[in-house]
Amino acid sequence: MQRQARLEVLYRDAPAWELHREFREELDGMENVVRELRRRALDIRTTSVRRVLQRLPRTASDIARALGKRVRVELLGEEVEVDRAILDHLDDPLLHLVRNAVDHGIEPPEQRVRMGKDPVGTIRLSASQASGRLYVTVEEDGRGIDLEKVRQRAVERGLLAEMVAEDLPPERICELIFEPGISTRDEVTEVSGRGVGMDAVKRTVEGLGGSVTLANRPGAGTIAEIELPTMVALQRVLVLEVGTERVVLPVGQLQSVLSVAEAQVERAGIDAFFVFKDEPLPLLDLSEHIGLGPAPTHASANVLVFETRGFRYGLLIDRAISDLEVFVREVPAPLAGIQALGGVAILPDGEPVFLLEPGSLVESFV
Repeated sequence: MQRQARLEVLYRDAPAWELHREFREELDGMENVVRELRRRALDIRTTSVRRVLQRLPRTASDIARALGKRVRVELLGEEVEVDRAILDHLDDPLLHLVRNAVDHGIEPPEQRVRMGKDPVGTIRLSASQASGRLYVTVEEDGRGIDLEKVRQRAVERGLLAEMVAEDLPPERICELIFEPGISTRDEVTEVSGRGVGMDAVKRTVEGLGGSVTLANRPGAGTIAEIELPTMVALQRVLVLEVGTERVVLPVGQLQSVLSVAEAQVERAGIDAFFVFKDEPLPLLDLSEHIGLGPAPTHASANVLVFETRGFRYGLLIDRAISDLEVFVREVPAPLAGIQALGGVAILPDGEPVFLLEPGSLVESFV
């Protein structure tokens, strides 16, 4: 595929080739063959999510039994097909979510009866696929998240000032569950409460180019949703020019590419905002964020609008070069700890460039 893409680049860069109709026809024919070979190779690489989901009912039952609880597990969408490499990394995140659902969410039978609930708690695991993305949800009908306790833990650990914590909306408090060391458990058990787990879920999922969110229903349970690409090796990306460097960003969460006049940008200290569809959005200078220094000021700027984790923001860039499908490899071990790096993409000219993770950029604002 890389060689075929390189031929496409050469064809576009050499106008004289346009006079050779036979060359264009042969190039189109080769593209069709490469596409078919790639489709067959991907078919071999894919498998159903049943492989990871079918293990979880037994796990949930064992944990419930150890805690004196009763639980049933429902599985939906087991036939959804995804890249085997995705499933290889999905075991631990789902295990953490199911463990937390039983331990933190589902109440003991006698307590559920007093609340007018079925003494047997329900955990529903479902998988679906849309627009090249995999969605896996873990839903339970337990007590929900004690937001006040999460707020207190965040203040105790110095993650938030007390005055700021008081004004946080419920959805933002839910996100604090994914911070290291945040647990609503007052004591350590063999199941959870060690202050680890959910932060590991977030790191693993975002390392695969995905995101994880929590929705709280006080007294009625929680819904955790994992969103991932269905293929980890091949991704559609936007190639960007930032200063003297080229980087790529996945297009899955890209909403718009636009030109914003400098006069439309409001600045307050180090913060910048602009209006998009009547909504003020934060503006992040990508060049400065990745250590290349602030971008020079022009009459207008190129801005990418992303939405990730339910948060929308603008990304200031020099230029969007092209969008294409590329192979993405894992980040080399010495750089694996840098959250902003989602992988290394190989461009058609053979140059390796970093794939940036949009989700990590959100942390600059929230």
